[in-house]
Amino acid sequence: MKCCRCGTELEKDNVYKIRWEKFCEDCYIDETLPKHPCDPMAQMAMENFMETFKRSPMEEISDNQKKIYEFIKDRGKVRREEVAQEFGIRELDLMQDFIVLRRLGLAKSTKIGDSIYMTLWD
Repeated sequence: MKCCRCGTELEKDNVYKIRWEKFCEDCYIDETLPKHPCDPMAQMAMENFMETFKRSPMEEISDNQKKIYEFIKDRGKVRREEVAQEFGIRELDLMQDFIVLRRLGLAKSTKIGDSIYMTLWD
């Protein structure tokens, strides 16, 4: 039996299922993580949390997220591929960090022409 996403051979006791599909652990985690930065309910919950506990967004982000934030800040606007290449990370991992920056109101996506860029929140 193989992972339906990456093709890795699966051990009998290490199979994860979503509906009828079978995944290895890494692909299962990738499949179940949030993929869309724009989620109004999550945004509202984060804003309420930050207001209630009087936290600064910069206090809440990881070192990797700070590096991404600074990279966007220095460049003004960057495409996902550029950021992923600069830091040597997969685009899926980048999106997980970007979702946090988006929910904290630090960065957003902006369409300019035919391209989508990461920019700082206005």
